[in-house]
Amino acid sequence: MAYNASPSYEHIFYIGGTGISGIRDLSFSYNVARSPINALGMGHIQSVLAETLQGEISMTRDLIYIDPILNLTGDQSVDGSIIYASDLRESNGQVIGFTSGYLTSYSVNASVGDVPTVDCTFAVFGKMGSGVRLGELDYSGTAPTEVIGFINQSEIKVSLEQGTTNRVTQFSQSFNIERVPIYDLKQKTSENYYAPTQVLTKTPIEMTTNFTVEIDDYETANLMDNTRSGVYKQIDGKIQMPTDEINGLNDHTGIIGEFLRDDNDDVIQDAGFRTAFNFVGFSGNLVSESVNTSVDGLLTINLEFKNYLK
Repeated sequence: MAYNASPSYEHIFYIGGTGISGIRDLSFSYNVARSPINALGMGHIQSVLAETLQGEISMTRDLIYIDPILNLTGDQSVDGSIIYASDLRESNGQVIGFTSGYLTSYSVNASVGDVPTVDCTFAVFGKMGSGVRLGELDYSGTAPTEVIGFINQSEIKVSLEQGTTNRVTQFSQSFNIERVPIYDLKQKTSENYYAPTQVLTKTPIEMTTNFTVEIDDYETANLMDNTRSGVYKQIDGKIQMPTDEINGLNDHTGIIGEFLRDDNDDVIQDAGFRTAFNFVGFSGNLVSESVNTSVDGLLTINLEFKNYLK
């Protein structure tokens, strides 16, 4: 009998048939809630399920390419699996898989000195458990095909009111997607006995955006005016990813398909960047400002915005 471990470099995670890169940590979990059934004169008889069965998958990843998971905020479900022990002959490659996973939270976080990260969570309303390669619960597919690029703080562009001399040092944008499983009373004949008949997405989707700004001459909003009315100027931002692709810049003011040219009639080329994440543009709905200072620290302000997407 062999006693082997399962190191992380042997793990491959697939979701929706596509391999996911840049994972820092990944967890599969579930909790089964049970309640006791008591009867007069007999005491405890048995325990029964007190809630619907539901699993959870969460992961943190480095943002190193255009993220496909952000497209899962809609109503579609996905299947996936993690392959482990892929190099061990005895196991023939084992998997932990799941079905009917729905994205419930997604956030992008960036700060000075760190690689941007993505945190996301899925609720699982179908099966979740162990299997073997090419068997049940194996939903592996193709390796990632995206161009990978490592992002530093110079590739993060944020346009913020009063941002000329006031420095943005951190931002995050998160989406909270509430899923509502619907169950019916029909006779169950399939193996997915406890699975919901339908999973609805409760709208609107709540979006939260946070900024931390080092203050030079920044002026805070007025509590009774700006925050009550929700008036705030447009904020834009994006995270760019360096690539080896060098393309001409399109001339949007002239003939469609033409490139911009310099004084020597040479095509003006871009710097070889692709947009890895675009802020969902918004204005207004400033809900919180917090000004902080401390010994050996700088004067900073934290701003929080709430918006809702249909």
